Amino acid sequence: MTTWVRAPEAARRLGVTTETLYSYVSRGRVHRTLGSDGRSSLFDVAELDALAAASSRPTRPPSTIDVRISTCITQLDEAGIRYRGVSLDDLVDEPFERVCDLLWHGSLGDLTGCALRSLPPAAPCGAPTSVISLIRLATDIDAGSTPTETAVRFLDAIAPRSFPTEDRSSFAARLTRRWVDDPSPALVRAVNSTLVLLADHELATSTLSVRVATSVRASPAASLIAGLATVEGDLHGAASFHVHRMFERIEAAGPERVLTDHRRRREPVPGFGHKIYRDRDPRFSLLLDRVRDLPDPHDRRGVVDDTVRAAGALVGRLANVDLALGALTYVAGLPPGAPLFAVARVAGWTAHHLEELEERPLRFRGLAR
Repeated sequence: MTTWVRAPEAARRLGVTTETLYSYVSRGRVHRTLGSDGRSSLFDVAELDALAAASSRPTRPPSTIDVRISTCITQLDEAGIRYRGVSLDDLVDEPFERVCDLLWHGSLGDLTGCALRSLPPAAPCGAPTSVISLIRLATDIDAGSTPTETAVRFLDAIAPRSFPTEDRSSFAARLTRRWVDDPSPALVRAVNSTLVLLADHELATSTLSVRVATSVRASPAASLIAGLATVEGDLHGAASFHVHRMFERIEAAGPERVLTDHRRRREPVPGFGHKIYRDRDPRFSLLLDRVRDLPDPHDRRGVVDDTVRAAGALVGRLANVDLALGALTYVAGLPPGAPLFAVARVAGWTAHHLEELEERPLRFRGLAR
């Protein structure tokens, strides 16, 4: 037998006002029946209780929270990756200094006049071994009056021009000498390509952190620290560290065993798969080509190539740029935690800082569920 209640009791059962109750009626979420007087509304208790139970069920949160931001810096689509409309294929061997000018000012500057060569040499610091070491450096740098000055001073402290002849050295050469006393031209070229390929990647998580900090008008140095703190995460800029360690295990045990162990433990294999690219990350091949040109006295390139071949059958996901970056540090004998990713991304973060300054401040706000 159906049990009927009037509108006030129906609204109480649903935990809403009578106005909301009647809006439910108009949208067909609940049905009403006229009472015997022809004026009052009656509601089925069973239907009300079912609606209340359905409304109280927790909804599954989204797997990602998308924040849409207009930007003219980097575009990612089927045609590839472009900085200010220029394809990475055309930029991969450009000096990092010129690519910084492209990101910051919109055009490839003359090498001698690039912003990254415009300031007096900075005081040298210890060789950067991790992102944490970069954060410490960022807290101590003599910040400039503009975002680009701050970025230049920060980068110049990472790869200092410690004596006059280094004024003519490329940033990539100076940076590489922080870890290798006499690097080969092929290694300098590979490091430069790494810096260019990783300089920006649209609105990656660390870049979003920089823009949020900039939105509250944090200083350029503080905004860089926000990006560094985020890129330090294992699932972002630290991924290549785990790739490097994986290659060391593969050198000892072989790719099939190591990759199979990952699958058996249901652990993601570092350096494979990407949330954006359904096909292979376009940066992967560009950087791996530079790795294959490196001097290789310990035959480590063979370990990399064997891993890539074995992964085709065992991993089921395509390689990304973290695999190529881990291959670079592994083959070249650089420290596994060498923060090339973070150093490169300073260029893009600075561009996004400048762009965010043109937006309304305090425009980011989270909504609690």
